Amino acid sequence: MKSPNFENCQIALDYNSGETIDCADEISDWIGISKSKIINKNFHSLITKLLPQWGDVLKKKTHQRKLNQFFPIESNSLGVFLSIVPYKERELSIISISPALAPHDSLKNAFLGDIMKNPRAIANTLIRLQKAENRLDDYVKNFPGIFFTQRVDMTFSYLSQGIRNLFPSEYPKFSRNGNLFLEKIVEKDREYFQSELRQNSNRKVTFSLKYRLKLIPTNQLLYILDIRTPVITPGGKLLGYDGVLVDITRQSIAEHRVSNSVWREGLTTLTNGLVHDFSNLMSGIFSISELYYSMMEKDDPMSNGMGQIKKSAMQAQQLVRRIIDLHKEKPACRMVHDLRLLLKDQMDLLEIIIPRGAKIKTEFGNEPLPALIEETGFRQVILNLAINSRDAIDRNGKISISIKRVETGDTIMSGTQANPEKAKCTGAEISISDNGMGIDGKVTDKVFDAFFTTKESTGGSGFGLYNSKLFIEDHNGKIAFCSELGKGTTFYLFLPLVDTEESVQRKKKRAKKATREFVKIRRSNPAK
Repeated sequence: MKSPNFENCQIALDYNSGETIDCADEISDWIGISKSKIINKNFHSLITKLLPQWGDVLKKKTHQRKLNQFFPIESNSLGVFLSIVPYKERELSIISISPALAPHDSLKNAFLGDIMKNPRAIANTLIRLQKAENRLDDYVKNFPGIFFTQRVDMTFSYLSQGIRNLFPSEYPKFSRNGNLFLEKIVEKDREYFQSELRQNSNRKVTFSLKYRLKLIPTNQLLYILDIRTPVITPGGKLLGYDGVLVDITRQSIAEHRVSNSVWREGLTTLTNGLVHDFSNLMSGIFSISELYYSMMEKDDPMSNGMGQIKKSAMQAQQLVRRIIDLHKEKPACRMVHDLRLLLKDQMDLLEIIIPRGAKIKTEFGNEPLPALIEETGFRQVILNLAINSRDAIDRNGKISISIKRVETGDTIMSGTQANPEKAKCTGAEISISDNGMGIDGKVTDKVFDAFFTTKESTGGSGFGLYNSKLFIEDHNGKIAFCSELGKGTTFYLFLPLVDTEESVQRKKKRAKKATREFVKIRRSNPAK
């Protein structure tokens, strides 16, 4: 039997018979016998069966006299301090039990020798104990995990400070409501968690299990490694668990990606082959439909239908081309592309991925917007942002995509920060908006982090926005967003534009116009 984990508790005995009238629940947990089997049992007989070494001191009638004495348990130095106060006139005796170290003489014989005779040695010992306690406290605070002691009913009697980072407002309730912790476990993992506890809680062996916690209201998913050891009494009663919770979200997502990389590589090769075959078939359909369409008269009733077949076949070929481009493993070299045309060209693919009832609104203008970019990477960025918008909206949601020219000094990405930012060069600003659920303010600092995702493991890798940010910054651009919970989100992309002959001429015209206006002002106000 180990030393008790309570501070102090009491047992009430019948003064005459020594039978137990009542006792604290902690006594039942400590000795591993249910409370119903302790009541009306002779305390002396019960305790000496569990701890025979106490029989030399704890006599049958000891409860009828005052007693304050140390009783060893695990060794000569660790045990309990037992205090008996009899109330003869009330026919009652009260026993108080609390964990304690052995008295000086016992400690002297056990392991400390004569050290306690020296006051300086006592002071040094206490200082070392204080340092050890402080060091242990620092370890617990800085350890990348959460230490815990959990009762059988799933309430916690101890949680280290790390729990505040996950549940800053709810953690105090975990000590009173065991169901609250279970509710935080993703529903699909909850049955597994409870099953593992049932299978491993009947023996004092450390075991581990993995499950996911859902953080409300951000809906962020955390993968948790739970390492726990059952606390079991000599009588076989489960008191609870001691253990640690470790956040392994990054590791789990990385393992998932690695484990799927082999078959994904094979799948990519296979689909690329199928896409090429499909492209060849569509080429045949397009060629035949174009031939037949050219042979038909304009008033032929089949003309419109054949024209639609020709148009659809051409669109299918364009869509296949987009898919092939997105599967390129090596990025193409950077070339000057009109961002406006790339966006328009990407619409056929975006219309495929959004829900049927949803709508895409575009505003691209007519002005060319040339930029030196890597085309495939740009397409992937737009696709990533569009997929995020798709996942945020309902079936009848709306997505808006627009692009506009921004001159040096103009305000860019309005609404994304308190202090509006000015463009340091001529560029294009792309905005992708949705009227979906929005992003919770508590996770805005993590949105562009690698591995961060609020989706299920099969729904997101946590790399879409991270890779988008890397691409934009690699092209000397900027990416930001603004969002309101329940109303929607807007992502902004700013990319520098290159000077073309047309843009150079436009700048010259603006400079000449500004010069004429300046001269006109000077002539009208010669004094200035």
